[in-house]
Amino acid sequence: MIELFSADTPNGKKISIMLEEIEYEYKVTNVDLHEKKEQFKTEFRKISPFSKIPVIIDHNNNKEAIFESGAILMYLGERSNKFYDKENKLKINQWLMSQMGYVGPMIGQHHQFHHYHKGKSEFGEKRYFEITRRIYEDLDERLGQSKFLAGDKYTIADIATWPWIARHPIHDIGLSKFSHLSRWYLEISRRPAVVKGFKFMNKEIEIPLP
Repeated sequence: MIELFSADTPNGKKISIMLEEIEYEYKVTNVDLHEKKEQFKTEFRKISPFSKIPVIIDHNNNKEAIFESGAILMYLGERSNKFYDKENKLKINQWLMSQMGYVGPMIGQHHQFHHYHKGKSEFGEKRYFEITRRIYEDLDERLGQSKFLAGDKYTIADIATWPWIARHPIHDIGLSKFSHLSRWYLEISRRPAVVKGFKFMNKEIEIPLP
């Protein structure tokens, strides 16, 4: 059984979606990031040295604890032999690392300046809006050439990237303007495991349409 320490964020949803896709038994332990700031508690920092979610503990594998969402996806992909094909691993890794190092951090800053703290910094708002729009453009271009990010098959690279695009209503970029990105987003949105994983902490929410 996998224990998932998480919160209802794009990074958290990556792992719940993956666990649903590979049909592993798991339980969710909520980490309160705001009121209780549980991510900074000593016990949590023992398994997450940077006080970040998500973290998993694999109780079927010597209680192995893994932090960093990309590393968790790679671990689960290798353990399950799903969505992380050996023959395409280099391409998958490139798109996964692009999400980890660029797509997520930059869109995350856009969330902060444009949505959560609007009016605090005109420079920050403009900078991260433009970067996020460029990310949409780059992803759209890629998905005009390839069915999924790393090729013809759905992989952990798609699982990592999709939850960030699922916050498109607060980006104010206009997902529907990007036909290839919208096609990819909607196709993944219809997967039963994605629907279930998206709702892992709130059964009432719906995946937002373009």
